[in-house]
Amino acid sequence: MATQRNLTILVAILVAVPAAYGFRSAFGGDGLGGSFLLLMTLAVGVPTAYDNHWPQYDRKWIAVGWVIAACVVATAEFVGLYLFGTAVLGLTPLVASVGAFLVTDLGNLAWLAVRKRRRNDRAGAPAA
Repeated sequence: MATQRNLTILVAILVAVPAAYGFRSAFGGDGLGGSFLLLMTLAVGVPTAYDNHWPQYDRKWIAVGWVIAACVVATAEFVGLYLFGTAVLGLTPLVASVGAFLVTDLGNLAWLAVRKRRRNDRAGAPAA
């Protein structure tokens, strides 16, 4: 746990595993699609977003708090989109899970990239 990156990954995994289990318990289903995609969103997407689009903090506990908060927000977004897809749009659980994953994980990463680019453009720094 020497680096902040490793710590954020570990915290995200520790949040993702029970969240995915809870999703599976709450929404059931024969397949593991939804719980696996939620696990990937939290355990891979959140640390990636932190590493690539957020400034590093000088205190590790702030980074841990950021990751936990981001996991809560991403879980709420994923579950909300999943429920919207299954209840309102009448999609199958797998299709709703894929849609929720794409919007939550890839959509948020795209939004963060645009936000970072705009912030760098205002500051006159090159976008990385």
